[in-house]
Amino acid sequence: MALTAVRRSEDEILRRLYRGLRERRAPQHVAADLLELGAEQWISALGARDLYGFVRRERARQEAYPDGRILWTEPTGSSMPVVWLRHRGLARAYEVAEATASAVAGLAGRPVPGAADPTDPESLRVWLGWALELLGLPGGHPLPARPTMRRRPVPVSWGGGTYHRLPKPRGARGDRGGHADARDRMDAATRRERLPGVSVRAYRRAVRSVLHLQQRVGILAAERDREAAVAFGKARLAHLVAEDDFLACPATAAFTAYYVARLNMRTRFTAGSQIRPMDTLAEELLAGALAAPTCRPTVLASVLTRWRVLDLLDDTQCGELLGRYYEQLAAAARALRGCFDPNRDPTRMVMRAGDDSSTWNAASRAFDQARTGWLNLTRGLGYDDLVEGCCPGKVPALVAADVAAWHALEGRDQHVDVRVWADLPLPWDVVLGDEECPAELVRQVCRRHGVDPEANGWTSPYRQDLTELPEPAPDLVHGVTVTSPLLARVMREVGVFSGQA
Repeated sequence: MALTAVRRSEDEILRRLYRGLRERRAPQHVAADLLELGAEQWISALGARDLYGFVRRERARQEAYPDGRILWTEPTGSSMPVVWLRHRGLARAYEVAEATASAVAGLAGRPVPGAADPTDPESLRVWLGWALELLGLPGGHPLPARPTMRRRPVPVSWGGGTYHRLPKPRGARGDRGGHADARDRMDAATRRERLPGVSVRAYRRAVRSVLHLQQRVGILAAERDREAAVAFGKARLAHLVAEDDFLACPATAAFTAYYVARLNMRTRFTAGSQIRPMDTLAEELLAGALAAPTCRPTVLASVLTRWRVLDLLDDTQCGELLGRYYEQLAAAARALRGCFDPNRDPTRMVMRAGDDSSTWNAASRAFDQARTGWLNLTRGLGYDDLVEGCCPGKVPALVAADVAAWHALEGRDQHVDVRVWADLPLPWDVVLGDEECPAELVRQVCRRHGVDPEANGWTSPYRQDLTELPEPAPDLVHGVTVTSPLLARVMREVGVFSGQA
């Protein structure tokens, strides 16, 4: 009876850790679960000391504040969101388009296809292929729902000061008005011939709803790419880990959950370097996972592509992982291409008014992470000739203007990698097959700027040379540490550090 209770408790903890792969749990909360799981059994005495000390320091920090007990149980009382935002899909737009198009097909005696998934852009595109052919509309890319021209914020003054807003586009929804351009619809004679019995009113209603859905699908696809970039840029392929594989080995689950929590730590507002995800406790947990008889190397490789992890995979598993990493690389490349300003000076990667810095920084982080994993896998599989023929460069993040000014005050310029990336073909063009960038070209540009291409991760995977000590993740409001969680929540609600009035 006691053994059954223990196993049920262990299963509950493992499932909570698995759910945390898709959330932004703080490392200290994961460490508390690991202590309850008994993780000290498969790590060294030094690692057990780190684990106990880590949890003890966090408990003492929480007890120092009366409202901290909320954070100790679960981070629902944090001042920042703990779940990733996700587009809800196009259920309403699809429902309207499906009803109107099915009505036209029924009146004309045409067959109706199966239902599409309103949250999946590819499923919606398959359904749209049938609907557009039924209504005699072109199947190419629709006009944008908003003008493609960049809109710069304009200052607006009032009695309390001045704020900036984006000017409204010409027309209600775009340059040509309405949700889409419906001038390619069939004329009356063609409609009577191809869709007998369908009134002009029913036909035009279907045209409007289908074209509206077609445009919204493009927006949904872009959102899915952005979401994939955000999730992968932080937690790698953790969102694709199967639950059965995760639960099969507690040691593997312990490292994966803790390392993902470290990866998901928020960036700090600082002129120095950010906290590295690998700390001494993670190293101990990794060693314990690799030594476990039930080790699941595919789970470990989803978040860490070190060669000693990849050596445990067979060629088929490595090939599947290589394909997944390249898919993430392509998704990040599409997101980068969509938000890149061709008029930007590539040697000056400092944020300007009107820049979509959130999408850019999420996509650039995901691109560089996927690129590192891809390089690790190609080297592990012996595909050096592939890297020699196609070696896309790294993508720098957009630096906030105040951080750039901070650097200037300290006498520092932008990172030398920015000058290297500016002299190379655009990395997303290389990944998507529009440009060529062999490894030798990357080496030549690196030598021109005095950069070692191997040591700095341009032609080989970047290696972390620093192992952090376990420390609780602080409560941050837009990157600024706030000691009291209650104060952090109040500051966030009133708009401090967010540019709001």
